[in-house]
Amino acid sequence: MTTFSRAAGSLLLPAVVVVTAAWSPAPYARQVNANDGFVFFTSDRAFPSTAGICVNCEDIYVMSPDGIDTTRLTWGGGVPADAAAYSSGGADWSHSKKLVAFQSNRVNRVPQIYLMNADGSEQQLLVSLPGGAAFPSFSQNGNELCFHGQTSPRDIYIVNVHGTGLTNLTSPDKEPGQPGANGDNIRCDWSPKANAIAFTSNRDGNQEIYVMDTDGTNLRRLTTAAGSDANPAFSPKGDLIAFESNRDGRAEIYVMKADGSDQERLTDFSAAPTPRSASVTKPTWSPAGDRIAFHRRVGAQGGPGHLEIYTMNADGTNLAQITVTGSPGFSGFPSWGKWSPQTISK
Repeated sequence: MTTFSRAAGSLLLPAVVVVTAAWSPAPYARQVNANDGFVFFTSDRAFPSTAGICVNCEDIYVMSPDGIDTTRLTWGGGVPADAAAYSSGGADWSHSKKLVAFQSNRVNRVPQIYLMNADGSEQQLLVSLPGGAAFPSFSQNGNELCFHGQTSPRDIYIVNVHGTGLTNLTSPDKEPGQPGANGDNIRCDWSPKANAIAFTSNRDGNQEIYVMDTDGTNLRRLTTAAGSDANPAFSPKGDLIAFESNRDGRAEIYVMKADGSDQERLTDFSAAPTPRSASVTKPTWSPAGDRIAFHRRVGAQGGPGHLEIYTMNADGTNLAQITVTGSPGFSGFPSWGKWSPQTISK
């Protein structure tokens, strides 16, 4: 695997400016009949911070779906006092292009969108917006990706993999990087059917999940429950969406059909200790659509806790924690990809 120093990531692309599972996981358990694949995730395990998520200690890693064979792909993280250190995270995998899109704040501590190969090589700036950009999601063919800007209220954008064609989908009359006009819009996910983008928005009050066509038209609201519904993730066939909701009083993972019908809770952590900042979120599907990974905040009741990654069957059964990160470090924000013989070298 090619590794890079903090200064070695080349910037070659033009930048664009402007069914319920009870809580009984076996930590680091191997999954029964887990499909082939790999999981990208974000962690500060090399430089754990008592601040939780920090601005200069996070890096991107990849592991097999059972939590072993972990490889570090970015090398910018450092101790909090290291002024040259930076964070990278929020990886998303393009099956067709064999590329990883991610966010990094390596320039002026402002997150922007980058691309790299699956082994961490050829890290290249793709998008640089005033205020920053975060959480990319590739289109099915890998030619485009969506992401959200970081200037509040935030908007959903699309751009092609050459860094051109930047388009604001949720506030089309606004210049790139300017505050949005239609609430706060974040965490997009591009449908594998290529015709829709799901995202989270508070435009009607609390956070809900919406879907729009890939040109920003034909907006549809999918969730209406009390509480917050967020972080949608399409299944590989595009017929289902996994998401986070606290509609029952605590954050859990749910699933629904792509039209918003048949909403069902998959996880139940009510019997588990609850840190003071509860979090069960960021679902991502296995390539076969038979499993879902997500992260959850673990720790003592009422304590600060830290994030760990879990997987389960698509119906919520066979739950297992696949990372064990020494506290106060964390492992979270998983993104599931598919193996190929030449994809990951170690």
